[in-house]
Amino acid sequence: MPLTNRMIVAKLKESLLNGGLSQETLNILIYGSQPPTDYRKDSKACTGDSSEHKENLPVPKANPVHGHKHWGSHGDNEEEDVLLASQDSDRDDYEDSSRSSGSSIASTSQRTILLRGLPDRVTHRDLVEAVKGGPLLHIYLRARERMASISFIEETNAQEFMQHVKAHGINIAGKWVEPSWNDRQFYLPPFVRAKINNGASRNLVIYSVHSNITEWLVRKDLEHIHNLIVIAVKFKQGNAYISTNSVHNALFARSCMMSRLTYKGMKIGFYPDECTEPLAKGSIGPRKELQAPSKKSVSALNRFQLLSQDGTGEDESDQEHDQAGAANYRQNMPLKIQH
Repeated sequence: MPLTNRMIVAKLKESLLNGGLSQETLNILIYGSQPPTDYRKDSKACTGDSSEHKENLPVPKANPVHGHKHWGSHGDNEEEDVLLASQDSDRDDYEDSSRSSGSSIASTSQRTILLRGLPDRVTHRDLVEAVKGGPLLHIYLRARERMASISFIEETNAQEFMQHVKAHGINIAGKWVEPSWNDRQFYLPPFVRAKINNGASRNLVIYSVHSNITEWLVRKDLEHIHNLIVIAVKFKQGNAYISTNSVHNALFARSCMMSRLTYKGMKIGFYPDECTEPLAKGSIGPRKELQAPSKKSVSALNRFQLLSQDGTGEDESDQEHDQAGAANYRQNMPLKIQH
């Protein structure tokens, strides 16, 4: 008996579900988005307590296509589903950084830079203070492994940044770190690109914020969003400025805050990324830092050599000290005469 198209689709569904594919992901593959009832449930969960959100919010998985996520249609409801899916997939994007993607996009896209050898207790704020040259798409910090992945929105900014740090080095929180291209490049979905073109960034601003809105309240209202890092919350001229770690998380955070009664009547938008500042010129490279230990080693060697000399080292040291003191005295003489 020949198989009909309906039978083939039914068997394909059954095989995918038996292979571990979730029903939510299957719905995205078939319909391009979650059913409208699921979306309303997501929006309702966003307005509830963070504990309820974690327990009840269904998070669909992104479907990787050649190492990258494939999204369905680009309507408003679908965008919310994609944002939800992207939050759980962030970790996969970077934990598999040693495995390169075989797609043509991965071979040409160069926007994600890996920073190794970060100092202990480094923070997201340290990263955004050090990285300049263009707006960032995503920041992923692995503090225990002392490394971070920095993804620029524009590939040209990433290439210019890489050339700059290769020539001059980059110092983060007082330590020179090692930059390189990440094997796993962060993919920029088309609808996120469209949002960016309309002014979206990783930073949110609440205009004419009410006096009852505090930094603690903002962080509490956003803590349920998976993989969202609130880097800083600052209040200035009646507005609240919220710095986050990624554009797509900021998009979801904005829609979530707009659905809460707490922020009713307040306009929530985006403000420019501070990392857009131009790269510093004439920065001190790591080569100068490497010269310091050589001087110390030479001086240490001289001290050991002086021990083998019969007391002459102590005399020479005293003589050098006297000469230095005399020089300082001569430098200070004009100041005393002026008084």
